[in-house]
Amino acid sequence: MFLIVACVEPYQGDIPNFDDVLVVNAIITNENKTQKLTLTRSYRFEEDGPQAETNAYVLIKTNDGLEFIFEETKPGTYESLQPFAAEMQKNYTLLITTANGKNYSSKSMQLPVSSTSIDKVYVERIINDNGEEGMAIYVDSYDPTGNSKYYRHDYIETYKIIAPYWSPYDVFLIGEGELQDYFAVILREREERVCYGTNNAKDIVIASTNGLIEDRLKKHNIRFINRDNYMLSYRYSILVKQYVQTPESFSYYETLKGLSQSSNNIFSEDQPGFLAGNIFSIDNPSENIAGFFEVSTVAEKRLFFNYEDFFPNEDLPPYVTSCFLEAPTSEGFKGERDQTNVIKSQTMRFYDFNTNQIPGGGGFLLVKEECGDCTTLGSNKVPDFWEE
Repeated sequence: MFLIVACVEPYQGDIPNFDDVLVVNAIITNENKTQKLTLTRSYRFEEDGPQAETNAYVLIKTNDGLEFIFEETKPGTYESLQPFAAEMQKNYTLLITTANGKNYSSKSMQLPVSSTSIDKVYVERIINDNGEEGMAIYVDSYDPTGNSKYYRHDYIETYKIIAPYWSPYDVFLIGEGELQDYFAVILREREERVCYGTNNAKDIVIASTNGLIEDRLKKHNIRFINRDNYMLSYRYSILVKQYVQTPESFSYYETLKGLSQSSNNIFSEDQPGFLAGNIFSIDNPSENIAGFFEVSTVAEKRLFFNYEDFFPNEDLPPYVTSCFLEAPTSEGFKGERDQTNVIKSQTMRFYDFNTNQIPGGGGFLLVKEECGDCTTLGSNKVPDFWEE
C-alpha cells in the first residue's frame, strides 16, 4: 500500500501552446435595466482562475445611430452608464478597445422575439436516472406564435442556513499570562445563527422545440438537488431566468455544453478545443477571441419551498461539515495553549462552558467556525425578496 500511494504525485508540468486570449461574456436583454458584461483573459491549467481585463473602453451601438457606453464598476466588470432595453428590429454591435490599444467587434445581433414568458416553475420529489433521491425543479412555457424555439435557462439559488451549534455568547482573549490566560464571555455583536447562501448556475441548460408540433416546454428539468445537500435543510428559493435565443446563440451554447461535458478527464483524448464565438479582432483577423455577444429576450419566475414540505418528519440533510464539541486544553506554556490559540485565530467558536462534559479539557466547549457562525457560509442579511 505504501508503494502504491508513494507513486502518485501531482502533475507539475506546464500546458504547452498556451494561447492568451480575451474572453468576453456579454448579454443584453429586453429588460430596461443597467446592462452588464465581463472581460477576462484565458488562464493556464495550473493557475487559480481568470485575470480581469481592466481599463477597456466598451461601447454598444445600434444600426440607427444609438450608442451605449459602459464603465468599469469593478475589475473586468462593465456596466452601461444608463439603463436601456434591447428592441426589436434593431441591430446591436459590441465594440471593445483594450488598455493596450487592441480593437474588437462583435457581429451585429438582433432580439429574436419581442417577449417570452414562463408559465410555471415547480418542484417534485423524485428518484433520478442515477438512483439518487432529491428535488427536481421544472419549467413549463409556451409560445403560441411558435417563434421562440431556442431556449436557455439560468438560475440563482438562495437557501437558509442555520448554524447547528450557535450560541448567543462569544469569547474573547483579554490577555495571556505566564500561568494562565484571561478571557471575556460576552453577547455576540451580530447575527451569526441564521444566514442565506447564494449560488449561480454552473451547468448550461438549453432546450429547443424546433421541429416539434408546438413551441412548448413541458416539465423541462433545469435543476436536480440531492436530498443530502444541506442547501435543502430549511427553506430554499430559486430564481429561474428563461432566455429566448437566436439560432446562432443556441448553436454556440450547444457546442459549449458538449465541450464542457467532455472535459471531466484532463487526460482524455476528447479534449475541448478553441470555440470561436461571434467576436473578432479588427486589427488582426487571425487572433482568437473567446466568448459570445448575445441579444436575448428574457423572463423570470421565483419559487420557494421548505424541506419539511416534501420530507415531513424525516432527518435533515447532513450539515456542510461534521460538527462536534471540543475542549482544547488550556495547559501549557504561554503562547502554546491550544484553547487560546484557536480562540485567537477564530478557527473555533464558543458554544458553552465545559462543566466536565469533556473531562480534562479546557474551560470552554468550542466548535468549528462554520458550525457556530453561519456567516462563514453566507450572508446574515435577509435578501429583499425573501418570503417565509
